[in-house]
Amino acid sequence: MKKIVLSLFAIVFVFSLHAQNVNEAYKAHTITFLGLDYTAAIFVGTNGFNDPAAIKTLTMSWNSLFISEPNKYNIQKFFKVLTTINLKIVNNRNSQTDFTNRITDKQIDLPHLTDSDIETIISGYPDFNEKGVSLVFIVDAYDKRTATAWYHFVFFDNLTKKILLNYPVSGTAGGGGLRNYWANSCYKAILKGGSRYSATAEFYRDYTR
Repeated sequence: MKKIVLSLFAIVFVFSLHAQNVNEAYKAHTITFLGLDYTAAIFVGTNGFNDPAAIKTLTMSWNSLFISEPNKYNIQKFFKVLTTINLKIVNNRNSQTDFTNRITDKQIDLPHLTDSDIETIISGYPDFNEKGVSLVFIVDAYDKRTATAWYHFVFFDNLTKKILLNYPVSGTAGGGGLRNYWANSCYKAILKGGSRYSATAEFYRDYTR
């Protein structure tokens, strides 16, 4: 009986800890948006991806949309939280990534990144000097076969790098040219993922003060 009680206590404690982390993500009044991290991304369909060097260049271009088209790719608007943008970390990481072996025709279940994979990525970020909450889009896969992109929207504590909230979001690609085709998938994901976050955040801010 004692072991059962201790086990139940441990379960309750873990769930309470998880709820507290999520609460911190939703109650944030300001966040720093870091952009699109492609360091673990795969690109499915050699008919759509055939130049690893071009992919590396495009990672910079895709991230630049948050600056060059702020009205469309508007994190603050769709997530309904005061947002500053700092793309330096992801641009630096993406520029150092070799995408040669990331293009495949294999049948892969998507999204393919695990919670452990996400934790490893975040732990590899440089230290932050100021406390707060950051949001990064970890790109999981661009799948040409289904015209679908998968992202992980990850909120984490700046000082501890503890992940507060992580959820996968898909977006449908479309449009002319490789850049715009996949950029539209990001826009669709922002609409979907931002709505999910903002609806829950509104509840937390109003009823868990």
